[in-house]
Amino acid sequence: MTAPNRPASSTAVLHIIRLAIFGGALLFGIVTWWLRREAPPPLTTDIGPLRFAGYGLWVSVLVVLAFMRGLLGKATEQARRSSLLIVAWAAAESLALFGGVVWFLHGDSRWYVAGMCLLLATFILFPL
Repeated sequence: MTAPNRPASSTAVLHIIRLAIFGGALLFGIVTWWLRREAPPPLTTDIGPLRFAGYGLWVSVLVVLAFMRGLLGKATEQARRSSLLIVAWAAAESLALFGGVVWFLHGDSRWYVAGMCLLLATFILFPL
């Protein structure tokens, strides 16, 4: 069985993808801030089960990032490296988006800020 012949991603394309990931999460936070600056959050109860889902997501993403870091060190093809970078960035983005949902629904911005910080850290730990 032969491997598919994928063209190598250029650095410019990866820069655009990284900018789109960061910009989308940042825009989601800005819209949430804009909507929540005067109006109360729609759910005033404790976040309860959503908190446990958040803890599970954090553990899962950290495990995925550790696994991706190991795979990235072994990758020799540029196309493979590009794919691993995008998967790592997207995993970190999921935390920022989850934090944005918690902020939107419950008014707690700490989850969003923590997710954005990990997203920025991921851009540093998984450079181009």
